[in-house]
Amino acid sequence: MIKRAVFLALLAGALIFWVQRRQPRDLALEIDLTSVLPGEIAEIDVVVRRDGHALARHDVRYGASGAPGLLELNVKAAPGPVEVETTLVYSGKPARRVISQTELAEDRPSRITPQAGR
Repeated sequence: MIKRAVFLALLAGALIFWVQRRQPRDLALEIDLTSVLPGEIAEIDVVVRRDGHALARHDVRYGASGAPGLLELNVKAAPGPVEVETTLVYSGKPARRVISQTELAEDRPSRITPQAGR
């Protein structure tokens, strides 16, 4: 009887731990655009995917001042590897799509630097 209770308690504890690990959280993703000239990017479209499924999408248009040097986004997802598709829309130039891989983590923001082509 005691062995069965201990087994069930361990099983319940492991299940609670597993559910907590899989639960989506607000995780930080930073996109470093400091290599781009100020005012050069008029719009940025970011799609965050895991295993082919979209987790988040952010499409932001900027005025004449252009995009900031560091774009900070919140992604509601479980920690782990993701694919980040960034489309940079330039003022008067063709748009450029960049796909990056990163790891979302709870303890630190994940940072990507899309190589902005001229």
